[in-house]
Amino acid sequence: MNWLAFSLMAMGLWGVWGFLSKVAAQQLPPQAIYLLATCGHVVVIGYLWAGGGLAVPWHPWGLATGLGAGLSMAFGSLFFFRALAGGEATVVVPLTAIYPLVTVVLSWAFLQEGLTPRHLAGISLALLAVWLLSK
Repeated sequence: MNWLAFSLMAMGLWGVWGFLSKVAAQQLPPQAIYLLATCGHVVVIGYLWAGGGLAVPWHPWGLATGLGAGLSMAFGSLFFFRALAGGEATVVVPLTAIYPLVTVVLSWAFLQEGLTPRHLAGISLALLAVWLLSK
């Protein structure tokens, strides 16, 4: 499979994740949802381990940034569940879904990746979409 197929699968699964998270937030406190969501990660780790795809080579900077990515995702998820517990999914999910804007800015600033007028138009449209979806 190519990157586009994986991207579409991730998008679809994250959409289901946002919906199921809101349904769970109507029944459970954010900490409980976080714990249950973490159990889902354990299942995926077991799948990777069983398939032999869980080797982690020794690269200190890679290990540090990988751990940083995991911590960012973990705390982000906890804050997401807290936001869903107090807010509407129609506002919380689109707002948090523009997280790629942070990635674009950081990649531009630190990795010297290009930021074209087309990218800036996309950022503007993403912000407009969140505003339109939020009410």
